[in-house]
Amino acid sequence: MARVSRKKQNTVQTQVDTSVRIWKTALYVRLSVEDNGKDSDSVENQTALLEEYVANHPGLNKVAIFIDNGYTGTDFLRPEFNRMMEAVQAELIDCIVVKDLSRLGRNYIETSQFIEKICPFYGLRFIAVNDSYDTATVTSEGQLSASLSNIVNDYYAKDISRKVTSALQAKMERGDYIGNYAPYGYRRDPENKNHLLVDPETAPIVQQIFEWRAVDLEHFRYLHSAFNGRAAGVSYMGINKKLNDAGIPSPSQKKFDSGIVTNNNRKDRTILWNKHKITEILNDIVYIGHLAQKKGSQCLYSGIPYHITSTDEWIIAKNTHDPIISDELFEKVQQINKEAVERTKANSGKYDHLPKAVNIYGKKFVCADCGAVMKLTRSISTKKDKAYFTFKCPTYAEHGARGCSDIKMRKGDLDEAVFAFIKAQMDVFLDMESTIRRLLAMKKSKLKQNNTVQEIRALKQKLAHKQSLLSGMYVDLKEGLLSQEEYGHHREIIGEDIRALELKLSELESAKMETEEQITGEMKWKFMIQRYYDAAEISADMADAFIESMKLHADGSLEIKLSYMDEFEALTSTCERLRKEVA
Repeated sequence: MARVSRKKQNTVQTQVDTSVRIWKTALYVRLSVEDNGKDSDSVENQTALLEEYVANHPGLNKVAIFIDNGYTGTDFLRPEFNRMMEAVQAELIDCIVVKDLSRLGRNYIETSQFIEKICPFYGLRFIAVNDSYDTATVTSEGQLSASLSNIVNDYYAKDISRKVTSALQAKMERGDYIGNYAPYGYRRDPENKNHLLVDPETAPIVQQIFEWRAVDLEHFRYLHSAFNGRAAGVSYMGINKKLNDAGIPSPSQKKFDSGIVTNNNRKDRTILWNKHKITEILNDIVYIGHLAQKKGSQCLYSGIPYHITSTDEWIIAKNTHDPIISDELFEKVQQINKEAVERTKANSGKYDHLPKAVNIYGKKFVCADCGAVMKLTRSISTKKDKAYFTFKCPTYAEHGARGCSDIKMRKGDLDEAVFAFIKAQMDVFLDMESTIRRLLAMKKSKLKQNNTVQEIRALKQKLAHKQSLLSGMYVDLKEGLLSQEEYGHHREIIGEDIRALELKLSELESAKMETEEQITGEMKWKFMIQRYYDAAEISADMADAFIESMKLHADGSLEIKLSYMDEFEALTSTCERLRKEVA
């Protein structure tokens, strides 16, 4: 459950009069793997449903939308949900609307606690559209219905997770291959998709990779000694270079060429071999006829995300298919790999006394040319007394110009540039907010000068008079002073007058009552500025809050896309509109 501090412990509300207030409303959308294949639960469909609902309920003023795409409903550990609750705490939101109760969560205990404890504590209105549930108007029968729905959702998540886990476990234990794609060197048996057959096209390449790695072990040790501890023989990178120089398509390239994968994510450039794939092949027992599965695991019900498992958790089935290499060759390679690891460990820790750095941008910072996530590297000065940190394109680092351009940037320069950009955007927002408030004041003053207030008052008087006439006519009908036909005729005429007056009155009051709270997108920017404006430098949470993506180009230019730019642009449009209205 997301944790929020109790800002106002003495202001617990259970229900608020919905007829006299405007609710600062957030739309919350969630989609996870449990919802796979359900068009009605798509982000687009959920958003459209909630937008329509809010539009048809005048008391709900949408100030933000939060979307958790790809997060389970079995817990509340979701980034956008947490941001939404921070906004609730900051009193920027007092109403949340979801498609149904399952969008909020599928864990009965936590979901019920949120509705029954958190919502009243913060005076928070909660609406589940398809369940016809609204905490502002809920009855005891409605509360019971919501509790039952939460129990059903909780059971659904638990049951699905249990069934899927049990089925996959059974398949792996009996030696069925359950991967999405056959390992390189193999293909699926057309008569049994869970069985592997040797691929005559790629199997020789696998054999060659192992033979390159397995140089004569004694010769390897001799060279290792002769070169003062440096690895000799064919390294991972050496094998990688041999394959690429020979023009042999990588596993990923082959999938793309054969149509198995339709997007190579490399702007149509060749997908080269890399050391990670070489390492994977050289350590996989699949090539001696065995299967090691469950190398990764997740649990939807427990809310455990996908993660790499330890070797003791793997499910191993032996002699499930024909091998490509011999046991002897495989063991020789494992010995070489083991010695390489030991040498690496022996050399580690030499520079532990020097500073280290963390990539605070994660996968958001990519190379503009190849799309690879920029890698933060550390280099040591010749005197071994200083450390330098640079973001580099990993594709260029591994493949040189054949793979990509030499795109890089010092970490310090990047941090300064990003921080300055975000601060500038904050200042633009604050200036825009001040301008909008000034323009709104000018607009209201202009409305007063144009006798808008008097016009509204006159329209209300006319409307009241027409409504009084209509009421009087109804009394005359009941007393027999008017026939049904006469009443119907006059009611239609007066009704048209009333509708025209109401429309005109609505237009004038809408213009008169426009406030800062009705400006789309202000909420999220205001919240983030409150939190980060006084920051002295860029931090991981600041970068996560503001940055949607970053690209570094070969010419050194940095392209930054901020989060919530649609809302920011809406503010700009509002500002321009107000300028024209007060001109």
